[in-house]
Amino acid sequence: MKNTLGRRHARQTKTRWTSLLAVGASLAIVAGVALTSSGDASAVTLSANAASTLPCNVSVTGGGQLVTGTTLIAGVVAGTTQIKFDCNSSSSASVAAEASLLAAIGATNVLPTAEADTTSLGTFTPSTTDTGCPAGTAGSCTVATFAVPATFTAAGDKNAQCPPSQAQVNDGLFGCAVAVANSTEAEITGGEYLLQYANQTTAPTAPTISALQTSGSPGSLIDVSDTASATGFWWGEAVQAVQALYDGTAAAVAPSTCATGGGYGNVPSSNLEEAWYTAGSSTPAFAGPATGVTISNDCYTGTTLDGPVLGGTITVPTTVTSGTSYTVYLCEVNETPYLSTSSTSASVCGTAAAFIDSSFSFSATSKALSQNLPESGSVTAADESSFTAQLKSSGNATGSPVTYTETAGNPDVVVSTSGAVTTSGKLATGTYTASGTTADTNGDTGLFTYKLSVTGAVVTATPAPTATRVVGYGIIGRTDTVTITGKNFTAGARIIGHAGTVATALRTTSTRIITRLRVVKTAKKGTFRFTIQFKNGKKTSVAYTVR
Repeated sequence: MKNTLGRRHARQTKTRWTSLLAVGASLAIVAGVALTSSGDASAVTLSANAASTLPCNVSVTGGGQLVTGTTLIAGVVAGTTQIKFDCNSSSSASVAAEASLLAAIGATNVLPTAEADTTSLGTFTPSTTDTGCPAGTAGSCTVATFAVPATFTAAGDKNAQCPPSQAQVNDGLFGCAVAVANSTEAEITGGEYLLQYANQTTAPTAPTISALQTSGSPGSLIDVSDTASATGFWWGEAVQAVQALYDGTAAAVAPSTCATGGGYGNVPSSNLEEAWYTAGSSTPAFAGPATGVTISNDCYTGTTLDGPVLGGTITVPTTVTSGTSYTVYLCEVNETPYLSTSSTSASVCGTAAAFIDSSFSFSATSKALSQNLPESGSVTAADESSFTAQLKSSGNATGSPVTYTETAGNPDVVVSTSGAVTTSGKLATGTYTASGTTADTNGDTGLFTYKLSVTGAVVTATPAPTATRVVGYGIIGRTDTVTITGKNFTAGARIIGHAGTVATALRTTSTRIITRLRVVKTAKKGTFRFTIQFKNGKKTSVAYTVR
């Protein structure tokens, strides 16, 4: 993500600034304070890339302290804490400012200036005697003190809060950022710090996991998601810039949308682990990367924070024993300063990294086929004749196709032997169900159910345009501007008057058409009619006057 901090020189007034903070990948340096490294054989292993030499030394007074070896300033007290930046003059440090981490996850339609507090700034002054910067020699340092404001005031976004709201913490925004920038509106590399406030004592709500299938054979797929009533999400690695640091990759460029298929992508599967345990056992029947699971990264639309969403599948491992019940854990690397709310995370997930986790129960069975998503679909009544879907099953023997046999439900929803779903006949609005059995050549069997929702086709007619009057008039031999008033006007108006007049639409709204009217010298005076035709084919007319 681009790191920019909108600036003018420190001596200029605050009101002249045009943009502020777009918090970038450098904030990720501070995020791994909860991570540890060890010789554990867990499938998840992370080690932060070595940060380059920082351009500033920092000291904190009035509450809070810089965590040794990081750029995390913990225990900040709003209105009391002061942060002194002693930076190399070569860094061209000009100003320091605070911003919400929403700036780090915004789509391109989010203005960085809206997420920052431009009313509370720290400005740098060069010193001829100071030696406290990393360069360490007199004349090589510039100094500023940033006072953490008692009340954070973003430039234009009520969602930008410091400290973040508990809902934002639950979605993975684990603090705010203060950054140092130069006079050319560029953030100084390595000059960004995470602030965690002393009153941020409530840990994020624990994540949840729900499994569509509660039993199945080795090799079958379990569709997983957040529980329907979930209030806690997979916050441990929600900010893509944090992942980029630990993966040694560049942070993602801000997307144009946060919608499905857009946004900042998903948590790397290598940072998700699954572990299968039987009751009372401290040794997993299986532990390894959860490669089929997806957890989306945070993305901010400017009004809505799209938090992590869990999806994808877990494959029932071949090491499980049929007839045995298991607790299945999903573990996510925790790259925030918050500790997991689960007392079992280290014991069930390993200690190669800090984790958060959630679990569900599953019974291993033999020769059972599992139905996987999709289990339902929807279509409008106008389009139902072209509707198709494909059912999916898992747990079948290798190379043995699954045969579907429809035994119940509405005959107008047809499931073929290969699991293809089509419709037969004209379907009215409503819900239609098809169900039956599945089998493969190895003797594995199962059941399926599919629900199709047919909705009424809604067609909104475009109202007819109506012109009511012309304000102004044409004068022979002149070109003037008149206004046609009315309602339901649309784009592309073409105006035709009587011979000797030429009318051109200059600007159109739903109620007005600003029109240039040219009247030739040979035109006649009188009252005539404009015929107005719009791009969508609809027409109207109105009287106008030539004098």
